[in-house]
Amino acid sequence: MSVKETDRIDAMGVEESTNTLAFLIIDPYPWLIQEYDHLKTMQTKINHYVGYIESKGYAKEYGNREFAAFRIDVALQYTPTEAGTRFFEAGRQQLKDRGIHFKYTVIPRKEGDRS
Repeated sequence: MSVKETDRIDAMGVEESTNTLAFLIIDPYPWLIQEYDHLKTMQTKINHYVGYIESKGYAKEYGNREFAAFRIDVALQYTPTEAGTRFFEAGRQQLKDRGIHFKYTVIPRKEGDRS
């Protein structure tokens, strides 16, 4: 799965040491091509995750378990554009206001990695 499947959760799991339910968005796409579409897709995907958290959609997997925190992590293969960085920073504050931690990280593909 990836950022383009905006109605799906790419991955989620519990960080037991902090009792945090962490969600992952996988973004393997470059930013310079169709930047506006990339931003819109990312916003739609993040909004889906927020709705999933707020509606307790995770209860199917975790029942009535109470979590101390929620976090959305975005794993990027490419460095975001300036507009992308501004988007993520603004999103971080908006999500914080909703009680959701947010983090994005660029994890470039290693040379020779074809997967």
